[in-house]
Amino acid sequence: MEGHTFAITVYKESAYLEQCIQSIVNQTVKTNVIIVTSTPTEFSRDLAGQYNIPYHVNDTDIKNAATNWNFAIQKAETKLVTVVHQDDLYQPSFAENVVNKFNQYQDENVLISFTGYIDMVNDKMRKVSASALVKQMLLMPFLLSKVIKSRFLKRLVLMFGNPVCCPSVTFNKNAIGDFSFSTKYLIVLDWFAWYELAKKEGSFLFINKKLIIRRIHTDSHTTAFSNSGAAKNDEQRFFEEMWGSKLIAKLLIRVYQLGHLDNKI
Repeated sequence: MEGHTFAITVYKESAYLEQCIQSIVNQTVKTNVIIVTSTPTEFSRDLAGQYNIPYHVNDTDIKNAATNWNFAIQKAETKLVTVVHQDDLYQPSFAENVVNKFNQYQDENVLISFTGYIDMVNDKMRKVSASALVKQMLLMPFLLSKVIKSRFLKRLVLMFGNPVCCPSVTFNKNAIGDFSFSTKYLIVLDWFAWYELAKKEGSFLFINKKLIIRRIHTDSHTTAFSNSGAAKNDEQRFFEEMWGSKLIAKLLIRVYQLGHLDNKI
């Protein structure tokens, strides 16, 4: 898989990092793996050495998710790059499915692909959640086609919420051009990124298989943002930007916030 890279973004020390690495190095096909970080530690350096993974330090004074994710895409030397979050796990066939689908739809100018996922809450798989049901509804346009090229439909998928699992996304560097994650939003920077990419010429590809396990635990950013209320502020502001109406944004955020109840642990 010379055309694909897993770029693992590391922040300080994570108790789950080695499990994440193991899920990637044990893929059904051989792929490229790198680690990128703006907070280097002996712990993550040692793991990189143990698994013979190139280790790249983003020497910047601005340490946030956007700069780390942009650095990850930059350092990947392949056409396709999956930006990995350090706590999550990848099913063994993730890379194989992604590369095969990009090859299948190579004439569709695919910007990004993304997959289904399973939530793991405090080391237990969550079979059903309100959030997952809502996101399945938002992805209904993909029932008609696995690839969506229409700018209108790509944006429509995102207008009522964010159904795209960020660590499941694979970028086509040849198609996204000068794209970069923005620091305009703190929490919904991924949602904002998909919305900006939806305006570009090219397709979104949905692989309707649960190929990633998204870990939610007491120390995760998802939990912290949900518990603090910071996510609500960012989400409401973005709804206002998309819809151009504070009233609509207030109505949508009341419904959308129900999904966050699943992440309060």
